[in-house]
Amino acid sequence: MKSFLVMKIFVVIASITTMYAQQDNNRVTYEFFRNATAKLTYGPEGNKQVFLLDPMFAKKGELPSFAGIEKNPTVDLPKTIEHILQDIDAVVVGHMHADHFDMAAASHIDKQMVIITPNNQSPMNPSNLDETFSFAKQLHCLGFDNVKAIGSATSKAIVHEGIEIIQEFGLHGKGTLKRFMGGVNGIVFRAQGQPTIYWTGDTILDEEGRVEDILREYAPDVIIVHTGGAVINALSPHPLMMDEKQALQFILAAKKYNSDSKIIAVHMNSLDHCFTTRDILKDAVGTLGEEISKDVMIPAGGDIVTIP
Repeated sequence: MKSFLVMKIFVVIASITTMYAQQDNNRVTYEFFRNATAKLTYGPEGNKQVFLLDPMFAKKGELPSFAGIEKNPTVDLPKTIEHILQDIDAVVVGHMHADHFDMAAASHIDKQMVIITPNNQSPMNPSNLDETFSFAKQLHCLGFDNVKAIGSATSKAIVHEGIEIIQEFGLHGKGTLKRFMGGVNGIVFRAQGQPTIYWTGDTILDEEGRVEDILREYAPDVIIVHTGGAVINALSPHPLMMDEKQALQFILAAKKYNSDSKIIAVHMNSLDHCFTTRDILKDAVGTLGEEISKDVMIPAGGDIVTIP
């Protein structure tokens, strides 16, 4: 009788453990490392994919200064490259600037790895801005053989392992800045039974309201937004991506179309041309009141955000 009770208790404990393990496996997680580099675990139930977003693997100070203040990145990665690469199924490269995909990442990532990137172009030579190359071609030139462009002439989306990945608008500065920076995009992730995720990429709020149109169309449940307020004064005094002022406008717009949306703000405290810090943004978001600020997450390097 005693052995029967022990066995019964063991079965119950095992069942509970399995149940919680399954729940954990079905959760969406965002593990943040530095700048825009993160691991996003997302997908339909039973087929979660681990996406490595915008890998920049350079050690502190290995890249040149962008603002003439100090070499980049200004901090080291909080985890080893081996940890970051563990269990990834695909890499998503938002655009081809060195703070989003660098030579260190190119040398560490398997050349057969699936690389997903927008159907867009940017100059490779800053002295010849008229000559642009597709992101896919630039990745092929680095030796990657399994590159998937998100958009095409007939569609702005692809389906990868049951996940719809959609290329949307982005604007990496205005005027001369836009030409110098080249193309950028927002990216939307959708899957059955899962929250809709909008990753803004390096964009400012445009005068035509196309960024807000994305919020209106998708009413995303989760938004990964770049809020570093990057400025390169040698080119222009205007920001290349949202600063704290534009971030507040963006957050209010996001809440207008989905009052339950969760915002994850990144691309701060890593580069010498990003002048909006986590503390500055946190103080700014605090002015919106507790009802909104509780839904804005500003992760530090190594933090994991779990999305129910």
